[in-house]
Amino acid sequence: MCSDTHLGSDKLPTDFALVGEVDCGKTALMNALLQNHDEVRKTQSAIFHGQNVIDTPGEFTEVHAYYGALLSTVLEVNTIVYLQPANSAIFSMPAGLLQVYPNKRVIGVISKVDLPDADVERARGILRENRVPEPYFETSTVTGAGVAELRAYLADLRKGPLGTAPPKYRFKAA
Repeated sequence: MCSDTHLGSDKLPTDFALVGEVDCGKTALMNALLQNHDEVRKTQSAIFHGQNVIDTPGEFTEVHAYYGALLSTVLEVNTIVYLQPANSAIFSMPAGLLQVYPNKRVIGVISKVDLPDADVERARGILRENRVPEPYFETSTVTGAGVAELRAYLADLRKGPLGTAPPKYRFKAA
């Protein structure tokens, strides 16, 4: 369980799982989203926080033998948050794995945007190529960039029907 948070329960995001490759910043982002100050350690197994919030190990996306574990872990959440590191040129999941459950929201996060070798546009392209819908959230747990916006977005998801973005984030057709 995570430590107590500093926000009221109505401001905390609920009902999501963070997924992505090893060392993409899932646990650091989880701590930032939940505003706890736990030490960031290598995640060895899924960590279940309160309010149906899950941090998954990167091996779940990188090792074929663990795909079943990933699919079982995210079964009960409504939102999958996929982290694409800005300094990585690969998508760590096989094509279509994020769409196995068509009733789930998938949110794209570009992590580690503060690194010298970050390439945000490349990361956006990787997310688009792999059918991760916009909007994308550019984050850094070092500088705090994008964390509050992502937290607010995830908290707002509780107010709308599954499969839709909160109104202020919906894209209008051109």
